[in-house]
Formats: sequence, C-alpha cells, structure tokens
Amino acid sequence: MSMSTYIPDSFAGPNFNKKLLILLRSAGIDSIIAYSILQRPIVGGMWSIQLPDVPAEKWKQPNFRLILHAQDFVNWHKNTSCPELLWIEKHYTLEQQRKIIFLHWDHSLNDCYTGLIKCVEFPSHSYELVNQLKDRWNEWKDVHNKDIRYNFICLNGQPKPHRNKLHDILRDEPTGYTTHGYRQPAPFAPYIDYNWNNTNNFINLMPLYQQAKASIVSETIYSDSPGIITEKTLLAIAAKHPFMCIGHINIHREIAERGFENFDNLFDLSYDTLDEEHRLDAAIDLNLSMLQDPNWDTSAAIDKTERNFDFLMNDYTKSIEQRAQKQIYKIMAESFD
Repeated sequence: MSMSTYIPDSFAGPNFNKKLLILLRSAGIDSIIAYSILQRPIVGGMWSIQLPDVPAEKWKQPNFRLILHAQDFVNWHKNTSCPELLWIEKHYTLEQQRKIIFLHWDHSLNDCYTGLIKCVEFPSHSYELVNQLKDRWNEWKDVHNKDIRYNFICLNGQPKPHRNKLHDILRDEPTGYTTHGYRQPAPFAPYIDYNWNNTNNFINLMPLYQQAKASIVSETIYSDSPGIITEKTLLAIAAKHPFMCIGHINIHREIAERGFENFDNLFDLSYDTLDEEHRLDAAIDLNLSMLQDPNWDTSAAIDKTERNFDFLMNDYTKSIEQRAQKQIYKIMAESFD
C-alpha cells in the first residue's frame, strides 16, 4: 500500500492537500511531501528553498517519490533556465533527481525544463481559491447585480513596471476605474490592508465589479515565460466580466488551453504574441478607443461570460485534478518501462 509523509504548511490548503494525497496513492506512490518550498527572501532572482531530509532507504524503493510543492511561480533567467530547479538539482544525485516530482503553477514547465526532475502542473493557489469561492458563494453572489458606471475596471495591486505604465495610461480615463496599490488604491480595499486572502479581497472590491462592464487584467507575470493565471483573471470570470489580459506572451492562448473562452469577439487580442517591449502599448492602441466609447455595447460577450462562469464553478478544479493525474500517471508508467 502506498503511503505519504508530509511536512505541514499553512500555505497548502485542505482541498489541495486532500486531493494530492488521493492522486499520489492512486498512482501507487510512496511519498514524502514538502509543501510550499518557495520562501522569502528572494535573493539573486531566486526564491529561498528549504528541502526536507529523506532517509537513504527511501530512495531505494521503486515507488518512492519526493514531492516538492512550489506554491508560487518560479523564476526564469532570460527565459532560458529556472534557477530554482537548477539549485534543487545540485542537492541530489542523478538517480535521486529522477525520483523527484516538482508540483508547479507555471504553465507547461515541461516544455521549458529539460532536466531529470519530473514537473507536474498543479496550481494549488488557483485550486484553493476556486474551492473557497464555492464555499462562500452566498457572500459574493450579489456581484452579478450590476449598477454600471464604468466601461472597465483595471485593478493594480503589487506595483510592477507593466502595472505602473498601465496605470499611468488609464488613470484619467473617465469611462474606467483604475487603481494602483500605492499611487491610487481602492478606498474601501487599500492594498496596505491586503492579507493574501483573495476571496475576502474580492468581496471588499465587489462594488467595483458591480459597476463595470469589463475588466482589464494586469496579470502578475509580464516579461517572463512560462507564466501563470492568477486570481486577477479568475475573479473577473467569477464576476462574469469579459476581460483582456496584460500579461506574459500568449497568455490568452494558455487561458483557452485551460478551458476558458477569450473575448476576441469584443477585444482585439492580436497583441498577445508580441514581445514584451511592444505588447502593452499595442494592447492599449488596439482597444482604447472602444473602451472610451460611452455607448460601448458588450452584449456580444454575454454567452461567453456565462460559459466561463459555469466552467469556473463546476469544472475548473476537476480539470486541474485531471491534468495533474495524467502527468503523474505518465511519470510512473515511464519509470517502470
């Protein structure tokens, strides 16, 4: 019978913990799980990492795997190498590296990393968020009762270069409401009070979602790739907003690959494939005049917003589980070939 030993950690929520154990046991894996290994401070463009002690006899077991859970996005040096994975490699033999499963948020990490450590996409952050949204539905369901005052909202929390620039461009647009974590915070949800509980934050910001037709989402990662989809996009979906993302290259393609629909019938998303120097400017140039139109009609997006909301609340967590399960089963099948 497979077993799992795990190191408790407050960043890994109960839904993720439970499902991960089920997936590992169903694959016949005897594991040691280290949760949330990415720690601050970030030094030299890399998270600090604390690795667990693994008894020597564990490595000798054919079905043993060390599970390293990366709760946040990893870093990429010039989009060519991941310093966290390279650092982990240095602490294990080649044979041990083959018995490590790295659980990550970043999209399609296997397409970029070519080492021996096995990568499995399981975004625990998004998984827990959507489960919390389901559990607390009665607290935020009124977000769909609209009182439209703006064509768009653009909510910028943690300052980043692309967010600073986006805020500078949009802050004086009368058809929109744009915030910035420090320069122009939302008065009823100041960023200095943000405590990483994104469901609470969504509820606090609910009046803005009710007052807007759409969201311009400034995602967390812009320059690097692979990237992630965060609560910023998922909460726009929860609010039944059509959205356009200012994020890493091909973010809209990756959103579609994970089951959601993009609003290319409303926005011009052709900027999505441009390099980082031109992507943000093109996004605004292609769409600003439409966003400035006081009579902007978004009715063509209604069906997609409904389907996205339904997928988010009913199928998204299942799709995360199925993607992870497929990757784990493939790893184990190939290890015994």
